[in-house]
Amino acid sequence: MSVKDAVCKALDSFDYKYEVSEDEPVVYLTANGEDMPIGMVLAADDEHKTLNIYCRLMFQVPPGKREELTVELNKINNTINNGSFVLDSDEGFISFKVIQSYIDGVPSQSLIKHLIKLSFQTADLHDGELKELIPKGGWEMMYR
Repeated sequence: MSVKDAVCKALDSFDYKYEVSEDEPVVYLTANGEDMPIGMVLAADDEHKTLNIYCRLMFQVPPGKREELTVELNKINNTINNGSFVLDSDEGFISFKVIQSYIDGVPSQSLIKHLIKLSFQTADLHDGELKELIPKGGWEMMYR
């Protein structure tokens, strides 16, 4: 079983609807958070033996707020044990990322399910406070 197949099997156990890339080992989905949807990308990097999970928050940070948000993300990251928030300084999108390495075989279903839940829960826990730092006129919603 490939890592992409294992990811799909884990997502099936949650009844999530998702899209699978035909050309790459990547799976895309969107889940509803408490106040806004959260996009997720799960990518298997076979060369580096990692499962890369990115939860993209569904708003764009205006250029004038990116420096302030970087400081806030650093404060939040200091409270998180697994994963971190990153700001794409060019595009202005915030993602929560978890990179899980593996060595022999494919990550287990229980580990993949745990990482999916951890990623969504952490992104959902903090998206509201991050969104509040952006002027309401600056919200640019983005959906996959």
